[in-house]
Amino acid sequence: MFGKTDAAHNEILDFWNSYYWLAMWASLAIAAFVHVAGHHPVDLLYDLLFAGWTAVAQLLALRWPAHARMLHALSVLPFLGYYCNAPGILVDDKERPMVYILFSFFPIYTASAMAGAIGVALSLALAMVSGTSLLLSSQLSAAVAPIYWGLAAMVGYGHHQLTRTLREQYQRLTTQALSDPLTGLGNRRALERDFNRYRDLAQREGKRLILTLWDINDLKKINDIHGHAFGDRVIKKFARAVANSARRSDPFYRIGGDEFAGLHIGIDNPNDLIRRIREKSPWISAGWADATNLSFEEAYKKADQNMYTDKSTKPPEPAVFEFDD
Repeated sequence: MFGKTDAAHNEILDFWNSYYWLAMWASLAIAAFVHVAGHHPVDLLYDLLFAGWTAVAQLLALRWPAHARMLHALSVLPFLGYYCNAPGILVDDKERPMVYILFSFFPIYTASAMAGAIGVALSLALAMVSGTSLLLSSQLSAAVAPIYWGLAAMVGYGHHQLTRTLREQYQRLTTQALSDPLTGLGNRRALERDFNRYRDLAQREGKRLILTLWDINDLKKINDIHGHAFGDRVIKKFARAVANSARRSDPFYRIGGDEFAGLHIGIDNPNDLIRRIREKSPWISAGWADATNLSFEEAYKKADQNMYTDKSTKPPEPAVFEFDD
């Protein structure tokens, strides 16, 4: 109902939470000031009742931010209808229908902006049910309400669609910024972003985090002799070998033209993984480091040293020249 949970969604959600509750408390403060200054205890009582419910809803929003805000926004409509029908309030009887219509704009807009078509339907239905007696008491109000509420729903729905479009574009740009277009693997930026998260997870679970580094031997020579299209096939073949040999939970990254990296939590023997991948791609060099208690720079340097030690033992002429997929 409220969309997927991702970085863009969370940023939008945080903004909406701050804006909504600030606007709500500002409105209640203004209303309370007017009612205190005008010596209207009945209105002030309603202010306090709704302020109490708002405080409860905001506490619920700490656990369920979107759902609590949606519930609170919709609750404004029956509360407003009840208030406008109550005896002894500040608003004159003839003005009550228009006051109800006027102040219904914000909850209708909010529900529509949050939940799209579902929010439009729920808020408009609730607005009509909660204000039936008020609308029937005035022909002008009955004529104005559909136009005004329709505008609120239209603006809110447009906001919903715009937000969804921006979130999708954000996700697409983020994916492009963090992935290698040739292999679909993450890039170095993605590796650096993920490293701390995987290390923290490994430490919490009492397991090792292994950083592996991989290098395709003599890729430049392969490109010079066989062409870059052939070199790209070599790179993609290695990416497939990684996907078929490693665990699904182990992310791999292409961090340079011929360099790759992997993160592995709880792996018993990294050399077994290297052996399995080398059976399918014998033309690679590899090295690894226990990164459980190291920074990214420390772990990378150690794995890189081990990889080049392994690379120094390889024959200068890569067997991949005979490669055929």
